[in-house]
This record gives sequence, structure tokens and C-alpha cells, in this order.
Amino acid sequence: MVYLKSRVSKIGIEDYANIPRKVAMKNRILVVDDTITDVLYLKKVLENVNYEVSYAENGNSALSLLEKDTPDMVILDILLPDIDGFEVCKRIRANDRFLTLPILFYSAIRTTDDKLLGLEMGASDFLSKSADERELLIRIKNLLKTKSKIDTAINSSLVDSITNVYSSQYFQHRIHDECIRSRRYKRDLSCMIVDVDNFKTINTTFGYQTGNRVLRKIADLVRQNIRSADEVCRYKEDEFGVLLPETNLRDAFSVAERVRQFMALSDAIRTECTVDLTVSCGISYFSNDVKDMTDLVAQATLALRQAKMEGRNQTRFFQGR
Repeated sequence: MVYLKSRVSKIGIEDYANIPRKVAMKNRILVVDDTITDVLYLKKVLENVNYEVSYAENGNSALSLLEKDTPDMVILDILLPDIDGFEVCKRIRANDRFLTLPILFYSAIRTTDDKLLGLEMGASDFLSKSADERELLIRIKNLLKTKSKIDTAINSSLVDSITNVYSSQYFQHRIHDECIRSRRYKRDLSCMIVDVDNFKTINTTFGYQTGNRVLRKIADLVRQNIRSADEVCRYKEDEFGVLLPETNLRDAFSVAERVRQFMALSDAIRTECTVDLTVSCGISYFSNDVKDMTDLVAQATLALRQAKMEGRNQTRFFQGR
């Protein structure tokens, strides 16, 4: 087991501009249909009302696109050249990641049996291609509105009430999905655990309300120094877990150092308590030797423990056994 110690020169806060956060986006709709005239029709109708449209000509392509970049809704034909729409719908519903994803069957087939089968496979709605354009748009609008309400309810239950970042439960769920995706598509994935040094002293000296405000500001500072694609979660009382998709070990180390040094130089914490607050960081990388998310988190925790043992306010990464 080898740990590398950070040897980065001192930096100033001004060296790191805040990374832009996620902004409101158009609803994105994936159309799955091999009839080009129908695709062009849907594209025109949907883009006219400000939806963003992508396209797959068969079921397997659609499933591949969903894994890479999940849209807000799927419009699905039944008759496809490889696997039919019923099977596509069934496979989508078998994945918990797509639990709230609306699926609208949009097909020339109009029999009651087909509609019932589509609904049984997990479709959200069923509409004939001969339907009026206004009906199509209203059904899409209602499905997206319902999805938004459900997503809001789910997100509120997965957000830590003190720090306003994702909770430990969300962290466990998300890291599980990212590990599966990383192994399947051979993509880089790193995990970082950020621990507040001597946090108990803050609670003891200044009280728990001050401690909570400090944690909230730390969460904000971490969020400011990672990409919008990365996720920061409250992992334990004074620890934050950060997921870094598409990030190799070297780049993850740079992110950790940016967070650590920014924290040490920031005046934001001193407005709450008169202490020089620092953090320690432990990093792990999803290599072939890592079995699952438990391994990945455990390795980051071991690296963090080494950073704490060697004096705190440092970054270590787990390199191997």
C-alpha cells in the first residue's frame, strides 16, 4: 500500500475562478423511430415549442444513448428493425436509474391489446401517430410536468438539510451507478473524501449552530471548486464525498489540492468562528483491482486516514496494495 504526499506550491484564491454551476436547460426528448418522415415531423413539432430532440433509429441504439446521457423523456415506436418497442420499454423499466423517465408509445399500431401490453411494460402513455398535434404536445407537457414534481420530491428527500448538498444515501446510490458505468464503458472514475480537520473543536467551542453554518460554507466552497458534472455529498458528520466521473487519478489529485488549498486560504469560514480551518483529502480510483463501490470508498477512506495521521491539511491517494 503506497500513499503519495502532496507537494504543490502555495496558491492564491484568485487563481481559481468559480466554476459555473448547472443552469436551467430545455427539456430533452429522445425519439426512437426508424421512419425518417415521422422523426422529421416530431423534430419540427417539438423544436417549435423549445424542446431539444435527439434520435435513435433502433432499440439497441436507444438503450446505448440512454446509458450515456439520459433525456427527460422518450418517445418510442413499437415497430423497430432490431428489438421492438415493448422490449425497449421493458429494459428501460428494469433499470432503477430511469424510474421517473416518461415513456410515450407513439405508433401507428392502435389495437387495445397493443396499448395494454405497452402499459404493462411500463409505458407512461400511448398515442397513435394519427393523433392531433395539439394532443401530442399536451400529453408530452403533462408527462414532463409529472416527472418534474416526482423528481423534486425525490431530490428533497436525498438532500442533506444542513449543508444543502446530496445526502449519504444519494452518495451510495450514485457511486454504485457510476462504478457500473465505469466498468461497462471503461471510463475513468475517481472518488474523493474530504474531512474537516479538528471539527469537534468548532462544535465544542462555538456550538453546534455555528458548526452547522461552517459545514454549509465548506460544502459551498467544495462545490465551487469542482466541475458541474461532479457530485458533492455529505458522507458523514464532518466528511464530504465527491464523485469525479471521467477523471483519472492525476486529475483527481489536482481537484483535491485545489479544494484543500482554497479552503485553507478562504476567509469565508472566519466570519463564523475565529479558527484557521483546514481539510484533509483522500482519493481512490476505479481500477481493475476495485471490486465495487465499497472497495472504492474504503480505499479513499484509507488514504484520508493516512493524510490525518501525517499531520492533516494534506492530500493522499490510494495507489495499491
